[in-house]
Amino acid sequence: MIKNVKADLYRLKHEYGVGNILAILTNRGFHSLLFYRISHALHKSHVPLIPMILTRIVQIFYAVDIDYKATVHGGIIIIHGVGLVVGQGAVVNSGCTIYHGVTLGRKGQGIEIKGNDGYPTISSNVVLGAGAKILGNVEVGERSIIGPNCVVTQSVPSDSVFKFNSTSFSITPLKLQSTL
Repeated sequence: MIKNVKADLYRLKHEYGVGNILAILTNRGFHSLLFYRISHALHKSHVPLIPMILTRIVQIFYAVDIDYKATVHGGIIIIHGVGLVVGQGAVVNSGCTIYHGVTLGRKGQGIEIKGNDGYPTISSNVVLGAGAKILGNVEVGERSIIGPNCVVTQSVPSDSVFKFNSTSFSITPLKLQSTL
């Protein structure tokens, strides 16, 4: 847990210029991740109820819902955070940047049917734009960018940009993409 917290602080400091003290005192994205990391550690140690209570506290204060059963690696940055939902089976690998309103969840509701539905896996160094919804048992490849308000229900290859055009979406290799 400490290693992941240090990785979160390192990215905030070196990529956004947010010092450790400022992040610890004021950054709601960092606070949300810290509470998640404590909740997740308690859950892994089979401590009942407290992980759920800590998760609810973050929901009330910041409108961020990261399930304590999810897997979120270190070096994550949450920008704004409001409306962020990370479902219990989702996996977020290191170096990702997640904007507000993102949902990482299932396509279905109710009891999960194995092999039929599931949660997304977000590979390392991915950017998830504001309002993006990544649903189901899909993988977003390394260094990809999911544009704002996109609904992703299929896997996205590494080094790609997933964005809306005027009437549909497109997946473009990053090497051919000059700007978003």
